[in-house]
Amino acid sequence: MTEKQSKLTGIVNNAVSNFNTHEQYLIENDLSERCICSKFASYLEKEIALSVFHDYTVDVEYNRGNECIWNNPKCLDETKIVVDLIVHKRGCNDNLICIEMKKGYKGYEYSSDEARLYKLTNINFNYSSGFMILIDRSKKRNAYGLKIKSSFYNELYLVNIN
Repeated sequence: MTEKQSKLTGIVNNAVSNFNTHEQYLIENDLSERCICSKFASYLEKEIALSVFHDYTVDVEYNRGNECIWNNPKCLDETKIVVDLIVHKRGCNDNLICIEMKKGYKGYEYSSDEARLYKLTNINFNYSSGFMILIDRSKKRNAYGLKIKSSFYNELYLVNIN
């Protein structure tokens, strides 16, 4: 993991932690994934604003800007895609973070979302980091919150440790 990816991971971790501290009501009451994702975006936006990446924008379900043409829909394998949450510079291919969010308590296993995140961080969209975030709702443990299930990093930026 590069220094940039480490910083991005720290930003996402802080946003998850702050969300979990203040927004359990949304998960406890089973609000929609879109509602939870958009509220999480506000916490991520605060963390981005306080970082060296303060000139980037956080957008929910943003689906434009393919190949640096602002109105081109993003496509992957000839299919239009919409990512739940991204951090980027609008109108160009300067992309930092892509996030997919799913309700983990609805029987979640590996999904096409994770495959998409892998492609977004390793093919032609130039995302430095991707995160699969699960919405965790455990009535038995009285635990409600977000957790990062998996992380994806652009292999072009990985440092060879050997």
